[in-house]
Amino acid sequence: MRTLTGAILLAAAEQSYAHSYLVPFPYHESAVHVFVPASVVLLAVGLAFLIWGLFTDRVQPRNEKPD
Repeated sequence: MRTLTGAILLAAAEQSYAHSYLVPFPYHESAVHVFVPASVVLLAVGLAFLIWGLFTDRVQPRNEKPD
């Protein structure tokens, strides 16, 4: 679950960064000042979750019982 959370946060970081450069002229500077730091924070937290999940998330084997 931590791996999935990290992947979602990385996608959110990418979207935040991309949106900061898609905002039109009058609001471009303020958007860059908000979205770029937000994307850096999301990137750091997403990488932390992703690495944490890679080391701790294990696939649980199914306990199949014969009927």
